[in-house]
Amino acid sequence: MTDPARCAYASLAPYYDRFTADYVYDSWLEQIEARALALGLGGRRAFDIACGTGKSFAPLLTRGYQVSACDLSSEMLDEARRKFAGQVEDLFVADMRELPPVGEFDLVTCIDDAVNYLLSQDELVATFTGVAQVLAPDGIFAFDVNSLKTYRTTFTQTILREDPGGLFCWHGEATAVEPGDAASATIEAFIEVEDAVWRRVSSRHVQCHHPPGAIHDALADAGLECAAVAGQRPGCLLEDHVDENEHIKVVYFARRRRTAEGGELNMQIISG
Repeated sequence: MTDPARCAYASLAPYYDRFTADYVYDSWLEQIEARALALGLGGRRAFDIACGTGKSFAPLLTRGYQVSACDLSSEMLDEARRKFAGQVEDLFVADMRELPPVGEFDLVTCIDDAVNYLLSQDELVATFTGVAQVLAPDGIFAFDVNSLKTYRTTFTQTILREDPGGLFCWHGEATAVEPGDAASATIEAFIEVEDAVWRRVSSRHVQCHHPPGAIHDALADAGLECAAVAGQRPGCLLEDHVDENEHIKVVYFARRRRTAEGGELNMQIISG
């Protein structure tokens, strides 16, 4: 059975960087790193899961990390290899639900929608279990999920984005989304390949909203614990509180479960 996420990005890969041209990854990773450092991140070995074309790990390279990365889509990885040949430790195809034993890392990242493509609790647990096996004893795992606000707005709207020689149409297919529901959208790209000759590319994306309880349960089942959360506003601005009706994403920071007694974390997430 063909994986829907792999199919979605196989066709979009050559145009993904154009479609996401306004994403501010450097600012986003700067804030993620700052929070990870505050939680005790000490080493410089980074593993970026679902790295796509490499935009999500590029800021880590500029910050001096030794980066390895993987993605489900060989087409997306081809773009990453083209841009970052010789700059990363390793780039390889892997399903994050079945991560191979590739070493031990101080910082593991899985950002920009990847976890949203996990469509069941079992897939969450499988992914987090794989992360636990490659996370250093004092390492930090940072990942994001879309909020209810995103699924109730972006995934119900039609949005057009244009650049020279290209037109991208995002068509949200959801109507009403409740906690834990799936939602889908189709991206239609119209690309000028030569003078007056255009190519149409269609890419369908199926995601799932993951409530806070589901995330915490999956982390616990994998031997991890949530160390902090942040709410994300447009422009990749992270805030120390989370409201799923206000923020567009929730960013989680996890680590190996600690057995010693410690202070209780204040991580209330307003949902519904």
